[in-house]
Amino acid sequence: MSLDMSISWRSKQPKQKRCDRCELYYSEFLDKCTHCSDLNEAQLLMLKAKHQESLKHNAKLGKYLFIAAAVIGVLLFVSFLW
Repeated sequence: MSLDMSISWRSKQPKQKRCDRCELYYSEFLDKCTHCSDLNEAQLLMLKAKHQESLKHNAKLGKYLFIAAAVIGVLLFVSFLW
């Protein structure tokens, strides 16, 4: 992706701001956070825990994909040597 395309694409994305309460992002055009504005404190803690668990799973998936890419890269390198 060229720099011009990146700037053009980014300018079309809705502006986001981070919620002070739940630390998730929501549209800056909204007055309140769509994630936590209707939640009590117990529900907010559950939302944060669920989000942290999701981040852990995403990180684990990223590690697996990196390992798979490295294995494929090594196999391709070895195949070119033969």
